[in-house]
Amino acid sequence: MIELDFPQLMMFDTDEPTAGTADLWQALEQIASPETSQRYQGLDILLELEVPTRSPLVAYVLATRLTDPDINFRASVIKTLGKIIAPASGEPISLPARRYLKGYHSIVGRGTVLATLEVAEIDASVESYIAALYRLWPHTGAILAAIMAKHGVSVSLRRQALNFIGRVGFVETIPQLERLAERLSSRSNGQKRMSFAPPAEHDETTLLPTVQATLTVLREI
Repeated sequence: MIELDFPQLMMFDTDEPTAGTADLWQALEQIASPETSQRYQGLDILLELEVPTRSPLVAYVLATRLTDPDINFRASVIKTLGKIIAPASGEPISLPARRYLKGYHSIVGRGTVLATLEVAEIDASVESYIAALYRLWPHTGAILAAIMAKHGVSVSLRRQALNFIGRVGFVETIPQLERLAERLSSRSNGQKRMSFAPPAEHDETTLLPTVQATLTVLREI
C-alpha cells in the first residue's frame, strides 16, 4: 500500500490557547460566502479574534479574496494581509503566516494584480500594503510590466502599474520600460507636429513622464 504524506496546514503559529474554534470556522465559511454582507461579517470576526496574524491557514484563505467582486472588501483584505507581511513598528512578524502567503504566489496572476491596482485607484492608504505583497511575490514585476504596456488596460491602471514597479524596485523591467518610453516618445513627437489640442488623459502618451520617472528610479537602484 502506498502511503501519501501530505503536509498539514497549520491553524496557528503559537501554542497559546485560542478563541472558540466554532467561531473561527464560522468566520471562514462566511469569508467564502457569495453574500457580500456575510464576507464582511466573517472578516470582522477574524479581526476580533485576532487570528489573521497568528493563523497561516486564515492568512492563506484571506489571500483568495484579493479578487473579491466588492472592491471595498478587497481593500480590507489587502490591509489585513499587508499588516501580516509588514507589521507596525514593534509588532512581531508571523513567520509561518508570511511563509504561507509567499507560497500563494503560484496562484497570483494578471487578474489578481489588476484587482489590487484597482483598489489602489480608490484608496491610496493601501499602497504600502500592496507594495509589501508585490515584494513577497517577485514574479508580479513581470505581470506589472505586461500591464503597463497593454493597450487594452486603462491608462490610469497602467500608471498605477508603473508607480508600483518603481516603488518596489523591479529592475528587471527596465528593458520593457525603455521600449515603452521610446514608443510613447515617438508617438508624442508625431502628435506635436500635428497638434491641435493637448492629449486627453486617456491618451497613453500621457504615461511618458511616469515611464521616464520610473526608469530614473530603477537605474539608481
